[in-house]
Amino acid sequence: MIRAICILCLVVLIGCEGSKKLSNQNLAYLYTSALNFMYPGYRVCNITEDSSRVFFEINPEELLFMNSEQNIFQAGVAVSYKVLYNYESKVPVDSGTFYFEYRQDSTAGFMIMNSFDIYAPDSADYIIQFILTDLNRRQAVGAFYTLDRTGVQPAQDFMVMEAETNQPYLSDFTNRDLNLKLWNGSSSQHLIYLRYFKGKFPLSKPPFSTETQKPLSYKADETYLIDLGKDTTIRLSKPGIYHFQYDTLVKEGLTLFRFEEDFPRLTSAENLIESIRFLTTREEFDKILVSPDKKQAVDEYWLAMAGNRERARVLIKSYYSRVQNANNFFTSYLEGWKTDRGLIYIIFGPPSSIYRNDETETWNYSQINNYGPLSFTFEKIKNPFTSSDYKLRRSNYYELPWYRAVDSWRDGRVVNDSY
Repeated sequence: MIRAICILCLVVLIGCEGSKKLSNQNLAYLYTSALNFMYPGYRVCNITEDSSRVFFEINPEELLFMNSEQNIFQAGVAVSYKVLYNYESKVPVDSGTFYFEYRQDSTAGFMIMNSFDIYAPDSADYIIQFILTDLNRRQAVGAFYTLDRTGVQPAQDFMVMEAETNQPYLSDFTNRDLNLKLWNGSSSQHLIYLRYFKGKFPLSKPPFSTETQKPLSYKADETYLIDLGKDTTIRLSKPGIYHFQYDTLVKEGLTLFRFEEDFPRLTSAENLIESIRFLTTREEFDKILVSPDKKQAVDEYWLAMAGNRERARVLIKSYYSRVQNANNFFTSYLEGWKTDRGLIYIIFGPPSSIYRNDETETWNYSQINNYGPLSFTFEKIKNPFTSSDYKLRRSNYYELPWYRAVDSWRDGRVVNDSY
């Protein structure tokens, strides 16, 4: 059953902000793992000149099913949305709430997926704010989506379908060998270029580093011409960046990312080693890399820092949970933990407040290791592969708090463990 009504103020963990501008709202809940007990996926596809279709999915294991009066275990979900011109807008272009009910016996083993249409006319770009509420828990999770309706070949003009199921594929990335199909209702062209990039990128530098980071290259490693009119199946067979374009003279288009197996989780010794580079010296890191038993070498590294096994377990759980959260929150054209936001999140923990506008995202910490308030500002970078590329404004000011935080980890203490 689906019912659409005017948008409601959801008196849940996120709270009701009324007509307050998004740029004035504290968005720290987005990256607070304790509040993100659900991880819904969204994809928006432009379908007419003034409307777009929102597809969303959620894992039924993340919902609370309760016994109804009919002796049926059911879950209820409300998806609220606001379509805004930017983070400074007070009045939405469109808004609404859709309600969905699911029976537990019909969702076992499957992702739940639904869709609804929104008003978003051509000639402007938009920010869409989503709030998905588990009605039985009376708790919600928020998300933001950037919608392009002005570009020559925006990503939202494409619909991505999983070939085996013919169902929409909502994520921008995958961790497996995946067969997909593309559909574009706004173009009569069938021939499309697939530009493949190997996608190996270095780690983020410390926040005080003055070293110039190598700019992102748009020179493809391989290029293919694909005929979408022949019901062509596209295979993401190897890790890297897959960029789809009708016109290669402009940089925009649809981009999909293939990462290593099990991403965003950390399951291999190589994953565990690579992500501790923020804490290790070069000598320590190289020693672990050449160890014949890399898993044991990682365990011994943490045990040496912690001093005992109990404290080592706490450190390991806290650190790698942050790495995985960073993958969930910040992944763009590279793994989330490798990004600037991932770097700060892992070492300093979730910020106490976050404020975002169209150009920047600012994180504030009230106090870290007795080193006063800290603030980090990330600038949004125009990137044809993703709308989630943010670079930190680096400063020499961060050198002392950075080394204090790293030393705290190395002394066996979790930094900012109140979250």
